[in-house]
Amino acid sequence: MGVVCVFSARKKELKNKQREEERKRKEEKKAKQIVIWLCVIMDFECRGGAIKFLGTKRHHDKWLKDTENYVVKGCFAMTELGHGSNVKGIETVTTYDSNTGEFVINTPCESAQKYCIGGAANVRNFSFFKICMQYRRWSFHSLELMGKIKGFMHSLCRWFDNVRIPKENLLNSIADVSPDGEYLSAIRDPDQRFVAFMAASTSGHVNIASTVMYISKIGSSIAIMYALSRRAFSITPNGPEILLLDYANHQRRLLPLLAKTNAMKHVDDKA
Repeated sequence: MGVVCVFSARKKELKNKQREEERKRKEEKKAKQIVIWLCVIMDFECRGGAIKFLGTKRHHDKWLKDTENYVVKGCFAMTELGHGSNVKGIETVTTYDSNTGEFVINTPCESAQKYCIGGAANVRNFSFFKICMQYRRWSFHSLELMGKIKGFMHSLCRWFDNVRIPKENLLNSIADVSPDGEYLSAIRDPDQRFVAFMAASTSGHVNIASTVMYISKIGSSIAIMYALSRRAFSITPNGPEILLLDYANHQRRLLPLLAKTNAMKHVDDKA
């Protein structure tokens, strides 16, 4: 009898362990799917959008088709350890070398190191990298980095140590740098020029919000439909069991989320 009890307990323990391992695998798979989704959004919308709106014909001919076909993969690198959405505060610096016709990119301090959104650097190798930096502290700019970047260190954060990029990789529809290093732009006001640069990333951010709203609608619908079909316990001994959604605690959990999703939809419709 004792042996049977021990065997039964061991079997139950193994089953619980298998369930826990399966749960962890599902959570890891879901987390990776979210990361991949973030990578695609930041690649197509933000980086691809920047090439389209901030680049000129030479950039379009060189990169747009391969970006659309996912031949060239990459990421949008704006966030720094010390600066997130505050683009004017980014510290990554580039200096133009008129002798070679190249930009030299450097990370001057620890707070200037670049961080990849959603752990994107951990799920693929970059062949394309869009870097947001300050050119002589005058204005926000975008450069396209192709190939293996030797200045990178660590799988999550990015440091630049005298990384050289050809001048033609500067996305120059709004501003440019002459061969001898003179800064050129038809928009003289620095604030208006900054707004023009940032407009290219607006569609990407709007699409991220729209996608989040869409996922929230699906999740809310599934949860509420389940709560309207699943029953648990009854008030009277022989009476019908109560729907989950009739429980006040269930309503307090689901209905605020439903209201929030509807509010997000109305905002998204007006965006």
